[in-house]
Formats: sequence, C-alpha cells, structure tokens
Amino acid sequence: YKQVAAQSAEDSEIVEYAKTYSTMKPKAAASILSEMTDNLDLAVRILGAMSAEDRGKILAVMDTEIAAKITKLMDPES
Repeated sequence: YKQVAAQSAEDSEIVEYAKTYSTMKPKAAASILSEMTDNLDLAVRILGAMSAEDRGKILAVMDTEIAAKITKLMDPES
C-alpha cells in the first residue's frame, strides 16, 4: 500500500510540473528541460504528462540532439 501511495503522490507531482511547464513560453520551458541532462527521465515524465500540442511546441524549440534523446526515451517500445 505504501508503494502505491508513494507512486500516486509522485504521479500527481509530475502532473503539476507538466501544468507549470505548459503555462510557460515553449522556449523557456525547453531551456529548463534541456538543462536536465543528468535526469532526462524526469523531463520525459513531465513532457509525457502534457498534451501532444504543448509537448510539440517545447520539443520544437529544444536543442535537436536533446529533443531526439528525449523522444527516444518516450518511445513506449524502447
């Protein structure tokens, strides 16, 4: 039960991050998420909780190399 409760709290936190980044200008959000190279999994989870439209706007202005890495990590088959 504790593990499920902790996961649920973590998921809620990711959703809140996604809402926050979605309200930012795409270039600002991309800049911050791009700095998370030491924890791209967190960036992936945040972007994954966003709408495809918001996610696309941010990835479009991100450094192409980082955007490609994040996209590969988002692939459900990897």
